Amino acid sequence: MTSDVEPNPYDEVPYLSLSFGETHPDRIAVIARLAGLQPPEVERCRVLELGCATGANLAAMALGLPDAEFVGVDYAGRQIADGEEALRAVGIKNVRLEHRDILDVDANFGEFDYIISHGVYSWAPEPVREKLLDVCRRNLAPNGIAYVSYNTYPGWHMLEGLREMMLWHTRDVADPHERAAEARRFAHFLTEALSPDRQRRGSFLHAYAALLESNRENLDKRDTLLLHDELAPINQPVYFHEFAEATRRHGLQYLAETPFSLVMPSNLPRPVADTLRTMARDTIDLEQYMDFVRNRTFRQSLLCHEDQAIQHQLKAGPETIGSFSVATQAEPEDPALDPNAAGVARFRAAEGATLSTDHPVSKAALHYLAAISPVAVPFADLLAEACRRVYGVNSPKNDDLAADARVLASNLVSGYCYSRHLVEFHTRSPHFAAGVSERPVVSPLARYLAAHDYELVPSLRHERVELDPFSRQLLPYLDGQRDHEALLGVVADFAAQQRITIEEDGRRVDDPRRFRAILAAELEANLRWLARMALLVA
Repeated sequence: MTSDVEPNPYDEVPYLSLSFGETHPDRIAVIARLAGLQPPEVERCRVLELGCATGANLAAMALGLPDAEFVGVDYAGRQIADGEEALRAVGIKNVRLEHRDILDVDANFGEFDYIISHGVYSWAPEPVREKLLDVCRRNLAPNGIAYVSYNTYPGWHMLEGLREMMLWHTRDVADPHERAAEARRFAHFLTEALSPDRQRRGSFLHAYAALLESNRENLDKRDTLLLHDELAPINQPVYFHEFAEATRRHGLQYLAETPFSLVMPSNLPRPVADTLRTMARDTIDLEQYMDFVRNRTFRQSLLCHEDQAIQHQLKAGPETIGSFSVATQAEPEDPALDPNAAGVARFRAAEGATLSTDHPVSKAALHYLAAISPVAVPFADLLAEACRRVYGVNSPKNDDLAADARVLASNLVSGYCYSRHLVEFHTRSPHFAAGVSERPVVSPLARYLAAHDYELVPSLRHERVELDPFSRQLLPYLDGQRDHEALLGVVADFAAQQRITIEEDGRRVDDPRRFRAILAAELEANLRWLARMALLVA
């Protein structure tokens, strides 16, 4: 993969230091268990990431799994050097990064419980793609799970045409940042040349231009996403059935997709789902047909060894999820919900997904989880708390309790299958502070990244959190050395240096006492938000 002639594009413009939530062993293990497998325990697992960039994804995992071992491989020396510097600064000792070609990974690396490769398969030459799958077979534990992401057809056909146009338009531009800027200008020119209401292509180009603008503002001030995807030297999408066949040749089998909701035909209109089931001969066929219907552009597929017995019929009972912890990001439509009141209660996630139930214990459980979100609660404890809220001091009979457990489990699995934002399952409860302490401490990795002007930092739930300017400046000072009064002095200095502005009703605040009161309220609100985003260390 390296060359003595051409510079490594990832050395020229390193990939962003980001966490990728779907790659976390906990999320992967949940899906494997739902499919009837017994994946390795997450707390002490060994994880290999192929194409780890700076290792930020592994570093974020390692903070929450101090007894696990993480190894990252990347062929861009600059990225590995940057990652090792960050690991030393943050004090993370259970991550090892290696500057190495994937082609050189062999049996000496040892056996890993989870192997992940995000953003490599479609962007590498064929020998590397084959080697990647070979590593997933040879270096994966017998009950281990591999994660591989890649671009897919049919959705990428339209993007492919735009990619080819941008590559041709920028063929003589050597500087990578200027190439990205020129490609962006060209895409905007095409949007002006084609009205969105004239034809489908015009609508697509307008949507794509908006996506580029969003990426530029929120994710990619250094153009890395555009340069390493649409403008990458290699970007080879595949049909899902082609990927599945390639894994079969390497002694692997397709397990599921993450997020799990994307493998559920029940999320399609009933007539569409029923027709697809009649056309599909097996799981691979069904997945491919769903890609056709959804015009899919990207997949995050989980793989296991071919001798593993996958359970394709999901069983949604307490025996399936009894070992899980449960959380939600949904809110009840009625905050004053009474679980014993007749009727249906609805819980809505931020992206619009809704879970409705008239089962009192399920209503009580979801209402409780929403109140303590994003804290995860073991299923048995959740059932007990919900029953207490429904039955009070009158404990339910054993038969009633068993029935409530079955209905609650079924509703939770239904919510999880529809959207992970409605119901989250965990094989272990993520560790973070649910509230704000007297001397708040933010995750050291998030502090490090914020100090280096990153707008996106990983939470202790392995999710990306977008920081506003106030939070980004405050995070480096949340190291446990300052109480709230000292932190108020810090933000007062920010205001004095005009790094933040304080206004009320659109006007600058000049009264010193009012100024300090507003600053204090803003600080406390921000600290509560950081806790809810799972950025504070317990």
